[in-house]
Amino acid sequence: MIFSDRDEAPIALDMHPDWAAKLGAAAGNLELEIGSGHGGYALAFGARHPDRALVAVEQRRKFAADLDGKARGRKLSNLVVLMGDARILAPRIFPEGSLAAIHVHFPDPWWKRKHERRRLVDDGMSTLLLRLLRPGGLLDFRTDVERYARDAVERLEEAGFENALGAGRFAERDADEIPSTREKRYLATGQPVWRLRMTRPRESR
Repeated sequence: MIFSDRDEAPIALDMHPDWAAKLGAAAGNLELEIGSGHGGYALAFGARHPDRALVAVEQRRKFAADLDGKARGRKLSNLVVLMGDARILAPRIFPEGSLAAIHVHFPDPWWKRKHERRRLVDDGMSTLLLRLLRPGGLLDFRTDVERYARDAVERLEEAGFENALGAGRFAERDADEIPSTREKRYLATGQPVWRLRMTRPRESR
């Protein structure tokens, strides 16, 4: 099932949707959030950035439906909510080089070694994220798991992402940064969060 804030018709997943027709001028700054959870980030983004558009992908039906209902209720016409696996959806609905930014906040670390292949930031997904971003596009990655963060920064840099702070370096929290629902708890308790702000190089490698 696919949820959309603008109409009841599902987006065709076997071809790239016409985002400009659906979202208007905001589609010129199209961004993706993978794993929107309770939707704190997506809702705040939609309200704060009416000139930008966000597609929020969430695997859990209830979370996706709840977020979609809130987006409709708040009349956030620049926010689209989809239920599904971003690994499958993203390459179907976004042309390569079309996204201004991708947000990955607190993905499941999959602790057991036999489950590591399920991690979102593996070699294949790292390459996909790089291809989907336009040159200069931003990857905004956050996690509360240091081991996952250090593995992610290595994989992303190997895939070709540019780290302006230097190899293996993490970013500080930006004062204007929108926290996700989960991150708000960490900010209140002082629990550390590892942040990566990496870009697709403007010159192809």
